[in-house]
Amino acid sequence: MSSQKESKILILDQMTANQIAAGEVVERPASVVKELVENSLDAAAKHITVDVNDGGTSLIRVRDDGEGISREDASLAFARHATSKIRRASDLNNIITLGFRGEALASIAAVAKVEMITRRVNSLVGTKVNISNGGQPKISEIGCPPGTVISVTDLFNNTPARLKYLKKPSVEARAIAVTIERLALSHPEVAFNFSLDRRPILVTTGNGDLKTVIASVFGLKIGKELLPVTGSGPDWKLIGFVSPPWLHKYNRNQQIIIVNGRYIHNRTIVQTVEKCYQGIIPNGRHPIFLLQVEINPSLVDVNVHPAKLEVRFQQEYQMAQRIAELIKKALVTPKSIASAEISQHKRQNDSKLLFQTNLNFEVREQPEERKEQASNWGDYLLKEGIKNKNYLEENKKTVSNNNSLPVLQVIGQVSNSYILAEGKEGLYIIDQHAAHERCRYESLKKRVKENNWPAQMLQPLVTLHLEPSITLKLIDQIITLREFGFIVENFGKNSFILRSIPIGIPPGKEREILEEFLTKDSYLPASERLLKLVSCHGAIKAGDKMNLVEMQKLLEDLQATEHPYTCPHGRPTITCIDQDMLARYFRRT
Repeated sequence: MSSQKESKILILDQMTANQIAAGEVVERPASVVKELVENSLDAAAKHITVDVNDGGTSLIRVRDDGEGISREDASLAFARHATSKIRRASDLNNIITLGFRGEALASIAAVAKVEMITRRVNSLVGTKVNISNGGQPKISEIGCPPGTVISVTDLFNNTPARLKYLKKPSVEARAIAVTIERLALSHPEVAFNFSLDRRPILVTTGNGDLKTVIASVFGLKIGKELLPVTGSGPDWKLIGFVSPPWLHKYNRNQQIIIVNGRYIHNRTIVQTVEKCYQGIIPNGRHPIFLLQVEINPSLVDVNVHPAKLEVRFQQEYQMAQRIAELIKKALVTPKSIASAEISQHKRQNDSKLLFQTNLNFEVREQPEERKEQASNWGDYLLKEGIKNKNYLEENKKTVSNNNSLPVLQVIGQVSNSYILAEGKEGLYIIDQHAAHERCRYESLKKRVKENNWPAQMLQPLVTLHLEPSITLKLIDQIITLREFGFIVENFGKNSFILRSIPIGIPPGKEREILEEFLTKDSYLPASERLLKLVSCHGAIKAGDKMNLVEMQKLLEDLQATEHPYTCPHGRPTITCIDQDMLARYFRRT
């Protein structure tokens, strides 16, 4: 027997090393698509066609009209660490291309069969390269148009363990579709044509209009409704679109950040944008946005993630805050008002379209005596320190707020729940409860920020008997409650005395608000939840009668808010039936 111990450290053979490297770059078929399309974009392609079969496992073909590759370079393209994008380590600090690691083609060829056909514009013939599962490339001449076509077949055929853990073809196909969507949105100047199992999925024009691509990807309705955002900061500029307050989603799939033509992830920017919508969309919902940032490459590090998805910025916090300012400004526009929709149905035995609406209402004039006397809610508004103005011309009084709400003239009230108003664009309908809730929320929030929300002592005191679990929640939140004017003292095992409440809570609602605050779970901060509860419970309710003076005052208060288009829970406060829609409904067009 040999006395020498066997070495535990071995040098891996080239094929095994290539397969391990492929695992870092080629996670799934969508990764292959991303790498190949990014190479086409770096080659200055103006038209890119992507064909995929069986979720990418049997075929991925990317065709472009880019610069093409010479025969000499084609022989090196599949070598490890071969790249045309950088020459030295210092180049990593000034990257302006999408692909630069020099591993993509080598990694793909290590786990699939690859064929590349390419020709430069000034070359008479093209070059064909065939390589299979990390073997040696076979190179030959071929006649072909300028550009490059790369076909990847039998993906992961030599790594059955990788193939086994792929999702079913439909799931992998969706991941590829998402990748193509993001690449198309990142490059509106490039025409994309994506087909799945020979079915066209996405086609873009390549005319450079970002909103046209958004409409192709997200749908015509979303593309039409998004609000533009533009601005700049030191060494960077922003062009993008954000959703109005009434348009939101359950997930973040339609949140896109593009930096220098590259789709990226950045938690700071996402959190900053979502904070702009806090209090104007429902809890658990997320805004839609697409933000294109052009920045000095030396100020951004794209080499922090194997797939080049995450980036770091210099002065990242300052950039995020400037973006927030631009988005908040974009949200304050009449375009943030939700438009009422009129559905189209075919009559039986009639080819004509019948325009129908779910709004069935009767406009009623307020009785003359109602104009002279204040309702219960009028008295309540006065107690909050709000004084009605003296109108001679009540019916002709208009409301405007620069670029916020349009000029409106109150017409009347429907079902003691909705205010009708006329504006230049058509008929406006205001939810009186949602509108007053928004007004109260912003007023109370301002008071809290200024430490100017006075409390009022209760007489008689209110006694609370709570469950043990709720008692623990109360003890945990007792400081927050005190900051808002709720003074609570223990009065036995699970009993408490409520001594004071913040001004603005209607009499008799203090117990309901406090118990709802303690029993309902939410990811929102405790102070925000409490603020919304107080705003809601103290607001005018559906069914409360209002006279024209009160309605006018409510619209004035609404137009003075920062976000007049939704209540703090995200429900719309106002909607519009525009002149065109009214004309279609009455068949005037």
